[in-house]
Amino acid sequence: MKLNRILSVLAAGAVLTACAGCSNTKKSVSSEVDPLAPKTAPQNVTFDWQEPFETVIMAFKTSDRCTDTSMFEIRDLTGDDIPELIISPSDDVASKCEVYRLIGSRADLITNAGSYGTLDYIPSENAIGFSYEGEGFTMGEYQTYQDGSFSTAVSFYTNAGSAASGAVIFYKINDEDVTLAKYQEALIPYQDVFTVKVGRKYSLGTNAVNYAIRRSKCWNDVLTDEQKQLYKDKLTEIMNSSDLHDAAFEIVDLDLNELPEIVVSTGLLNDSETRILYLDTDGVKELTVTSDADGGIQFDVNSKIFFASDYYGSIQCWSMAGSDISSFQPSDSTLRCGREFNLNAENIEKALL
Repeated sequence: MKLNRILSVLAAGAVLTACAGCSNTKKSVSSEVDPLAPKTAPQNVTFDWQEPFETVIMAFKTSDRCTDTSMFEIRDLTGDDIPELIISPSDDVASKCEVYRLIGSRADLITNAGSYGTLDYIPSENAIGFSYEGEGFTMGEYQTYQDGSFSTAVSFYTNAGSAASGAVIFYKINDEDVTLAKYQEALIPYQDVFTVKVGRKYSLGTNAVNYAIRRSKCWNDVLTDEQKQLYKDKLTEIMNSSDLHDAAFEIVDLDLNELPEIVVSTGLLNDSETRILYLDTDGVKELTVTSDADGGIQFDVNSKIFFASDYYGSIQCWSMAGSDISSFQPSDSTLRCGREFNLNAENIEKALL
């Protein structure tokens, strides 16, 4: 794989910075083993949850719950290495996520939770929930997974934000009045710990759904042991050599050639870069690009173009498949990527087992 970087700038309401490259031409090698050949193709890797989840997604798309801003995600929320399906009906403040779990041969709804169509997922606690700050008040809840379902571990409310207006301040945990100390103690396991916003990863376009179902969770079976070790070594090097805060990573096939790349989000700050790791006959190579406002990038499955948009709507885009980016507009099949795993030794090993 050979990277050719071509930059161009267009002005049409949004700025498009293009980097077209990474053609699939390979260097001649004398070895009988092709270092860029995957162990198997993604379509050869199957999971019991694929068809049930796809059935739920397709039924949701034709329901009256589906909106122009509906999205979904597939992620393990229970710590058993079997993912759940999270449907986000909209991004409205009152929109809760629908969480489905594979039970037998069906995907059944096990809880509704969240706000703005997202969940706060806390891996260390196998917990999900949300915290909402309104005008003068804060409220929310956290649910934990036990015995096959999620149940509320703690709900909370305080009007502490109204202190300046002379209001009588109170704190509630599970609808009971408590002291500030008890309020803070109850929330310690769920706040100031690594948390991931989930629920709004994939749009509902046909190709995005197909990627989520048939490609997103197969990479441990697709990559060879040698390829995984190369990626592990590079991720460990990045982790150990950089003073990174809130860094994360994700395995994504950005050119749909069945040999995935790794997207490394170096943080959540506006100037945090995203680093794209890809395999070459010489080992792991790297491309650095601008990040989205949430620290990662987005990938358009239809066009094989990945892109980043800032707070002002300006878009920068790149392709590792040689796609024409000159008139790029996101399609209905996109996914957000770069922040699936917190960048640490445990997750590097888990993602590339």
